[in-house]
Amino acid sequence: MTIEERLAKLEREIEEMKTVIRTKALCVLDDQGQERIKLVMTEDGPRLTMLDENGKLRVGMSVYKDGPRLAMLDENDKIRAYLNVAKNGPGLLMRDENGNGRAVMDVNEYGPRISMSDENDKPRVMMSVYGRPMIRMAAANGSPRAGMKVDDNGPALLMMDENNRLRAKIAVDKDGPEIGVMDANGKTRVKMNVDKDRPSLAITDAKENHIWKAP
Repeated sequence: MTIEERLAKLEREIEEMKTVIRTKALCVLDDQGQERIKLVMTEDGPRLTMLDENGKLRVGMSVYKDGPRLAMLDENDKIRAYLNVAKNGPGLLMRDENGNGRAVMDVNEYGPRISMSDENDKPRVMMSVYGRPMIRMAAANGSPRAGMKVDDNGPALLMMDENNRLRAKIAVDKDGPEIGVMDANGKTRVKMNVDKDRPSLAITDAKENHIWKAP
């Protein structure tokens, strides 16, 4: 093939690419004649769907007035992953085989957030950056049991009992590291810290009277 013939072929291909097919529905078939891809224009907006070899819907993508959406389904017609972009920000939802939401990731006006739930759809772990980074872990009944945060003072690890009362705290601030252990009434009974001068340890009774202190 000469250079002139190659150029002519390229020009024909470019003209073919310029051709626009105007239709409200488009279907792509596989070698067996099965519908595998559908593109349609609905009253709500454009929609693209992809099907597996058994004719089951596995991927659906659409653009509505409130934003684009992407859904992925398993072989049992259950939505397992869902991605959308709404006015308040993007969001990703992942479900298990029973349809329970197990993981959520979104970004809103306050910042990003990740939430993970157990098989009973109860949130167990949440991580967010709403001004400050924070991780929260909850019991099966949804009660917070542990949390970690980093604010202007420094990092801190908090542990709560079944009544949501703070029972232990580990923190590092500008003065140094500190460990505190609280009773069921929220009173600090043991406190250990290391400041600029020296380490110290204090143990108190229920009335916060010192039982033992060093140095």
